[in-house]
Amino acid sequence: MILSATILAAGGSTRMDSENKLLLDLGDKMIIEHACDVVAEAGFEPIIVVTGHDSENIRETLRGRNVAFVHNEAWKSGMAGSISTGVARLPEDVDGNLIVLGDMPFITPSTLDILREEFIRISGEKIIYPSHDGQQANPVLFPKKYFSEIISAEGERGCKSVLKKHPEEAVAVPIESDDVILDCDTKEDYLRMTKLLRT
Repeated sequence: MILSATILAAGGSTRMDSENKLLLDLGDKMIIEHACDVVAEAGFEPIIVVTGHDSENIRETLRGRNVAFVHNEAWKSGMAGSISTGVARLPEDVDGNLIVLGDMPFITPSTLDILREEFIRISGEKIIYPSHDGQQANPVLFPKKYFSEIISAEGERGCKSVLKKHPEEAVAVPIESDDVILDCDTKEDYLRMTKLLRT
């Protein structure tokens, strides 16, 4: 079963006072590097990185990695457009696609393995997403049969509208670790992440 990943790296980091959150240092790597490297380590391929704001710096940061870049010219219109841009570029033989937020550096290969194993266990027929303390989290793994619906989605909600439309086709996988809910939207989030890295 061929499972790809779409990593979203197009946003403008509007709550970070003009700093690109994906290019902030976290340990020995930048945030976007952590996300890409974990997805690659977990064996998802191909990996599509969707750029928008600050695309040249994102590309330069990820230079040398086995990823393909696609640019979303309309990145200001919301996350759905970036997801659509990435999914539309997937090869025909892909069976499922993991939608990954580029600002979630603490996702682990073991978490991604759990999601993939559940996807394979049910023959790639349903949407797989992590849950933490009953909270729907990220990343989400979608079967190929939903790609066309994802591509036509609009706005900021991204794939959440597809999930909401097909609740009976979605399987929640409990994840004890909070890596599936830790993202970086504000400077406070970033400070919390740097503290977690030191503990």
